[in-house]
Amino acid sequence: MNKFLRIMFVLVLVAMMGATILQLFFPAYMGRQSGYGVSYGWQREIAFWDISVILVLLAVNIKYDWFYLRVVLLALILGGIGIGSNHLLHFLQSHSLINGLGAAENYLLVVGWLSGWFIEKRKHRMEKLSQSA
Repeated sequence: MNKFLRIMFVLVLVAMMGATILQLFFPAYMGRQSGYGVSYGWQREIAFWDISVILVLLAVNIKYDWFYLRVVLLALILGGIGIGSNHLLHFLQSHSLINGLGAAENYLLVVGWLSGWFIEKRKHRMEKLSQSA
C-alpha cells in the first residue's frame, strides 16, 4: 500500500480511537459540542460502530489485498460523502461550527481516499506491467 494511504489510515485510526473514547466515556460533552444534542445511547452506539470500523481499517493495513482495499476505500468514500452531507445540512440549518468542521473534514477525507486510490491503482498497474515484461 502506498505511503499516502498508510498516513491517511493512521490519521483516521487515531481520530476514531479518540472519538471512541470520548463517545464512550464523555457522551454528555460530545453531545453538547454537536448540533444534535446529548443522547447517551446514541453516543455509545457511535462508539461501538467506530470500534467496528477501526477493526476493519486495522485489518486492511495489516494484510494487503488490492480487492479488499478497494472495498474499504469505497465504503470510506461513500460514508464520508453521507456523513459530510449530513453535517453540511445541519450546519446550513443551525450554523453549528462543529457540524461545519465535520462536513469539511469528511469531504477532505473523501478527496484523500480518492487520491490514495488513484495512486495505488497506478502503482498496481505498474507492478502488473513489470511482471508481464
